[in-house]
Amino acid sequence: MENFDSLFSNQQQCSEQPFDKKQWAQQKQEKRQELYDTIDEMADRTLSEPEMLAAYIKTQARLGMTSVANTLLIAAQKPEASYVMSYDDWTQKGRSVKRGENGFFILEANGEYTREDGSLATSYDAKCVFDISQTHGKPIQQRATLSMPLRSKLKALMTDAPVPIKPSENVTESVGALYSQEDNTIYVARTSDWNKLFFVVARELAREEQGDNTFICDCTANIVCERFGVPSVPCDQIPDELSALDVREKRSVLGIVREAAWDINERVDRNLYTERQQTRNQPER
Repeated sequence: MENFDSLFSNQQQCSEQPFDKKQWAQQKQEKRQELYDTIDEMADRTLSEPEMLAAYIKTQARLGMTSVANTLLIAAQKPEASYVMSYDDWTQKGRSVKRGENGFFILEANGEYTREDGSLATSYDAKCVFDISQTHGKPIQQRATLSMPLRSKLKALMTDAPVPIKPSENVTESVGALYSQEDNTIYVARTSDWNKLFFVVARELAREEQGDNTFICDCTANIVCERFGVPSVPCDQIPDELSALDVREKRSVLGIVREAAWDINERVDRNLYTERQQTRNQPER
């Protein structure tokens, strides 16, 4: 009987150990700091190394409105991810995380707090998530607009644009499209290369919104192209003045690109959805 009781001695000792709130808080802080450091490193590399920029653009395009910070974290940990959620959120969606899959971390806002100087700031916690590729179960509805014809995507890009988009004989095919600030109009060349036309119109839409920074406009257009399955034009050269920026400034530049791309993506998705609904509602002949 003595030997039998000894089997439970370690379990009893462990259960009696009190929860160490201070240690738990320290571990949370260390994890947050690790993520902050990863964000800074990835932001620095993204606007210094063309191959990292290309990977970031693809990740941001797949993740949609995900913040710059979390896109950088996902690019560092799970660059092929397309749809991420927590374990519990996947369960609510009717999907289970596959056995043996490891989660990765993003930051999640958990409220505001007041700094010592009286200003408000947002507090963040590390959140473990899994990509859809790490789960199985109930099917998730995919973006039907991705498979629509290029003609429909081009039409959606130009419909309800913030400025008029008009064909012009004065724009060469090599240029493709040009925003005129004087006329507040985007002029496009007549061309049969609709893939290039999609890119250059997206680029000039970004120029109308963000100003005449060709690199930012090119990055924006690449995200839009990747989002809708149109061939992009890689940004092989990062301007020296951008690669020389500090980390905070680089994150700001990536934020400008993200906002410009999302404004275009949201409108294109909305127009494609409208066309798709109209097509479905048409009577069969």
